[in-house]
Amino acid sequence: MQQHQQGAWCESERARYRARGYWVNQPLGEQLRQWASAQPQRIALVAGAHRLSYADLDALADRLAAGFSARGIRAGDNVMLQLPNMPGLVASLFTLFRLGARPVLAMPGQKASDIDALCAAAQPKAWLYPDRYPGNDYQALATTIAARHPQVQRWQITTDDPLMVTYQQAAQHATPPHAEDVALLLLSGGSTGTPKLIPRTHADYYYNAREMAAICGLSAQSVYLATLAVAHNFTLSCPGVLGTLLSGGKVVLALTSGCDEAFELIAQEKVTFTALVPPLVNLWLECREWDDSDLSSLTLIQVGGARLESALAAKVKPAFGCQLQQVFGMAEGLICCTRLDDPDEVILHTQGRPISPADQLRIVDSDDAPVADGEAGELLTRGPYTIRGYYRAGAQNQLAFTPEGFYRSGDIVRLTAAGNLVVEGRLKELINRAGEKIACAEIETLITACPGVSACVVVGVADARLGERICACLSGDGTMSLADLRGTLLSRGLSAHKLPDQLLMVPRWPLTAVGKIDKRRLAALAQQARGAPGECTLPLAAPPLDVVCHLLADEKASHIAYEQQGRWRVGIGSAAEVRVYADRAELALPGQPPLTWRGARWRDNLQQALDALPFSDWQAFGCGHFELSALTYHLPFAPTAGPLLTLFIPRWQLTLTADGAALKAHDAAELPLLEARLREADRPAAAIGEDEAWRERIAQRIRQQDADGYRQRVAAAVAEIARGEYQKVILSRRIEVDDNIDLLASFRLGRQHNTPARAFAVRLGEEQFVGFSPETVVEVSAGGAVSTQPLAGTRALTADEAENRRLREVLTGDTKEIAEHAVSVKLAFEELAPLCEEGSTRVSDFMSVSLRGSVQHLASRVEGQLRAGCSGWDAFAALFPAVTASGIPKAQAIAAIRRLEPTPRGAYSGSVFWLSSKGELDAALVLRSLYRRDGGYSLQAGAGIIDQSQPARELEETVEKLESVSRFLVRAR
Repeated sequence: MQQHQQGAWCESERARYRARGYWVNQPLGEQLRQWASAQPQRIALVAGAHRLSYADLDALADRLAAGFSARGIRAGDNVMLQLPNMPGLVASLFTLFRLGARPVLAMPGQKASDIDALCAAAQPKAWLYPDRYPGNDYQALATTIAARHPQVQRWQITTDDPLMVTYQQAAQHATPPHAEDVALLLLSGGSTGTPKLIPRTHADYYYNAREMAAICGLSAQSVYLATLAVAHNFTLSCPGVLGTLLSGGKVVLALTSGCDEAFELIAQEKVTFTALVPPLVNLWLECREWDDSDLSSLTLIQVGGARLESALAAKVKPAFGCQLQQVFGMAEGLICCTRLDDPDEVILHTQGRPISPADQLRIVDSDDAPVADGEAGELLTRGPYTIRGYYRAGAQNQLAFTPEGFYRSGDIVRLTAAGNLVVEGRLKELINRAGEKIACAEIETLITACPGVSACVVVGVADARLGERICACLSGDGTMSLADLRGTLLSRGLSAHKLPDQLLMVPRWPLTAVGKIDKRRLAALAQQARGAPGECTLPLAAPPLDVVCHLLADEKASHIAYEQQGRWRVGIGSAAEVRVYADRAELALPGQPPLTWRGARWRDNLQQALDALPFSDWQAFGCGHFELSALTYHLPFAPTAGPLLTLFIPRWQLTLTADGAALKAHDAAELPLLEARLREADRPAAAIGEDEAWRERIAQRIRQQDADGYRQRVAAAVAEIARGEYQKVILSRRIEVDDNIDLLASFRLGRQHNTPARAFAVRLGEEQFVGFSPETVVEVSAGGAVSTQPLAGTRALTADEAENRRLREVLTGDTKEIAEHAVSVKLAFEELAPLCEEGSTRVSDFMSVSLRGSVQHLASRVEGQLRAGCSGWDAFAALFPAVTASGIPKAQAIAAIRRLEPTPRGAYSGSVFWLSSKGELDAALVLRSLYRRDGGYSLQAGAGIIDQSQPARELEETVEKLESVSRFLVRAR
């Protein structure tokens, strides 16, 4: 038996736990073998398209054990698993259990500083990590770890190999470990910033899972949805994955915790219970207000990781129709929970009682003396599944454990008369941010190492969304901004979820009566200093379109109005701006020098800039130019010197519908000014007089300007296609309109007569344009549902319905148009599929006819569910520029556009988009637009060129598309 830690259970305690049946003499790897023998064909694990029976999971663990052994993994070795929820993670756990090796469970989102420290503490033989995960650059991380820990084997697990076939070999017998050997090493947040490793044995961990399974009433009919990371103790054994499997139930792995994925899985797999942290409860409740998914199979929702406020707890059962269980526990051992038959008073207002009759609790004051009944104090505990010491941490164990072996939890609790615990807070310096325990000392150490910082204190501040937010308090009146600080900490490897949410400059430290820094006072000051953004709602008297146009008429600050199906999102002014150039991304805040990121892919530079934003909950608006594609496809020509993509977090934000307006001011003090602006803009717009003669002159210009040149370019492209250089290219022509035009009046009139997928009015610096997009480049939900809408194939849409029907029949029967459309849909599918879960990519709508202003198009929709590790920006990069605005293959088509078109496109065929910190992204294709450039105005439209194209017909198609805008131009008065 391994002597794994100083101060482990003494032999008399071990004997007592065996005699009472708490500990069984069978290691976890052999437990799986027993479960598989009893019910080989029952489904054990579901993940995406994979459905593994108990026999499948058992055999997979054996094959991986042989493969790991061949790579040098032996009993007693530590192996770090940093994997998202995937079949290979669960199988690898049982593989290592069977070999007697110890999994070290790291979270998939942890960054270089964490992984470096874990490698130093655990000295793993190997490190298993994914090829991608949202917000992580694993190539850079692997390079860092290779330099600092060259002895660690690095095994990258690709997302297209979730069963880890690469690491399998023919099964061989392995001698099982002893049941009282260390089975795995869990992570503790700790108060020093140094990661502490928690050694759990096979016997105590199985007992933990078995007791929780019994309390939760699990059976072979139980179906558990793992929404949180399996690497969490809560997800793995409370009762979680292990408790469900030992009960003969089914485990369903979710890649994300968002409602979109989770609700669909609950309905599809008839999930009976799941586990959440309080911020997710809030999010799920919000989703449930509009979602109508069938969640009737749910019987239990567990909530743990942080205290659940009673008011929020009371909403769970009415919203989901199932029981709530509060769980208070620690990876070190002790688990308390409410019981299913407890009265509501207990379930809503306490965190329950211990799961084992052998759990011992002490609640003590600062002198370790017992507190009076009902009084709050620090919780000390020991028992048959609570460790007696951290792994290889003798000095820390002297502080964390009493001489009698009680673990000092650092939690302030009180005990009710009925024996239930109520958690009041934390004694030690840990911040519970969205369920993650974060050490203040770790952040303080990194901040005090920053140039110009003499002293720093990090405190947790109550936050309605996060539970607690992280506030860094610096002495003096320094010039460091929150964005500077976050950027510096990111560059030094701090994980994104540990970055400060707030920066507080303190002229003098507030002190307690004994001269210590008063951290409670600092938290109160931070709460006062950061008032919530000002928000309110107002009714509207005028149509939202009229209000938007009045609101933006004289606005000189950057702004974007973005309409989706009658819902207008408007952002005005910039609280922060992110710009992507050919070689870097920059984050600019008012009055601060920009922060810069270089060296990675453009979307990774962009993501790092977004991670450094000094806001925890934001929405943004932006625009990407067509020339951004040069970065994605590594094209040899040089893009323009200016930014290729710009986005901003607005100072003022409005959402307008026919039902009214929701207003949000970044600074609450500006809310009255925003209200006044909206009230002044809330009036019907005056009727616009017709000027047919002037519009006819513009129509003539559209038909004639650059007509010969365009036909020649089309002919040249057809010749290049015939030579096999590419299959399709979209060539455009720009029409300069010299007349002085009222941009917003033209936008209002055009929107009244168009039926776009999205509409937008944009001003970013000197760049201004308005438009009516016929399609989206990509749409991504917070849960990772992704779709794109390729349009290709066009005919005119007239005032004569009979003529429209005739043209529609011509369109749907034209082999050239059908071929053009089909190849576009095929490419969109091929671009999206590698980013999506296996089997989720599909064409949900094929070749319907979409009416868009003066034209009608063949339209389709391709959708899927993003894989773990893929973000909305990955989908955007794969799909941008839209196939219907570039060509096939894209790289060759983009190069041809650059070669054949006389000027860079800029915003034309680029994208206008809206996004949020939750992962949502809605990006419209910039077509059917009016541009203001260098004091003049222009229109631009293109046509898809294939081998069957006729130059005259393609020219006519550009005329038809341009007329969807030109017919509604309004001359400035």
